[in-house]
Amino acid sequence: MEVGNWVRTIIGRILLIAFFIIYTPFFCATSFINKERLYKSKLFFFFGDILYRFSLWVTFLPITIVGKENIPDGPVIFVGNHQSSLDIPILGLLAGGRPHVWLATIDLMKSFFLRRMVKAAVLVDMSSPLKGMRSLLQAIKIINDNKTLSVMIFPEGGRFNDGSVHDFFSGFAILAEKTGLPVVPVHIFGAGKAYPPKTFLMRRIPVKVIIGKPFVYQEGQEIEQFKDQVQSWFAQHKED
Repeated sequence: MEVGNWVRTIIGRILLIAFFIIYTPFFCATSFINKERLYKSKLFFFFGDILYRFSLWVTFLPITIVGKENIPDGPVIFVGNHQSSLDIPILGLLAGGRPHVWLATIDLMKSFFLRRMVKAAVLVDMSSPLKGMRSLLQAIKIINDNKTLSVMIFPEGGRFNDGSVHDFFSGFAILAEKTGLPVVPVHIFGAGKAYPPKTFLMRRIPVKVIIGKPFVYQEGQEIEQFKDQVQSWFAQHKED
């Protein structure tokens, strides 16, 4: 069993490296384009969608997605739990090539691979409430200036591989209030077991993704109430 995991992991890494080499011109080109132009580029998100799909394909993992019909046609805020770096292409895949912006902590952006995956990102500095709010205000402006953008966010603020969904930060709820975008909850199961943080080996463990119906922020609703409403969905919807 372990031999098979090692073989699949090594083959997958070789294929991913080859893919990145082929994609080098694309990466170089996007390095010279400012984010405002990227947000409007259909070509950028088309190639980004290919990157998400290929990154998952080379894992050779059985991935099941339930509830795609719950994703509205327009822009939304995708909210997912976070156990593994696999969660990034999984959540990105749900955008279906549509324009989107990531809210990512600075720590997650230390990796060269992740920086390429989430080039169109707003970096959130969690070192202080003031810096975190500045990042959030920047995201609100970008979203309101670009009406076609969806938002991708892991509100736990980090990766947790203990099988539990940890307390959410309220940033996504503030975004929902200030932008009017519906919140689509995405519960990812098995990614942390298949590919735990700080490991090389990819284990062939099934990954299941459950997409819930959108939550819409109601005028006058308390931010914390809305946040708790969304988080309670994760507690209620468990893997079959």
